[in-house]
Amino acid sequence: MLSIRKVKTKSGSIAIQVVAYKGHKSKIIKHIGSGKKGEELSLLHQKAREFIKEYSGQISLFPEQERKILFIEQGECIGVTHRFARKFLMCCANECGLSDIDQLLLDLS
Repeated sequence: MLSIRKVKTKSGSIAIQVVAYKGHKSKIIKHIGSGKKGEELSLLHQKAREFIKEYSGQISLFPEQERKILFIEQGECIGVTHRFARKFLMCCANECGLSDIDQLLLDLS
């Protein structure tokens, strides 16, 4: 099984490597790169995950879920109605698994 390892180098940066552990020994499969800042390291970490996915050729048991992100700066409020609030609260209730509760009880909460 492949893993991602972070190693501090003499220059002070952090090296990202893909390694295979066998017993107490590790074998470097690929050196992805080195970086110092958080953004650089997260990019290298993502490249390492992609390499592992391609190298192993095995489908993940737990596929990554698509993240739903709303950028507030890019949004525009065109109006608010009571139906908007109800629809929003009903979506939240469904996400929490409360969709099986009687509709009257959901309206009261």
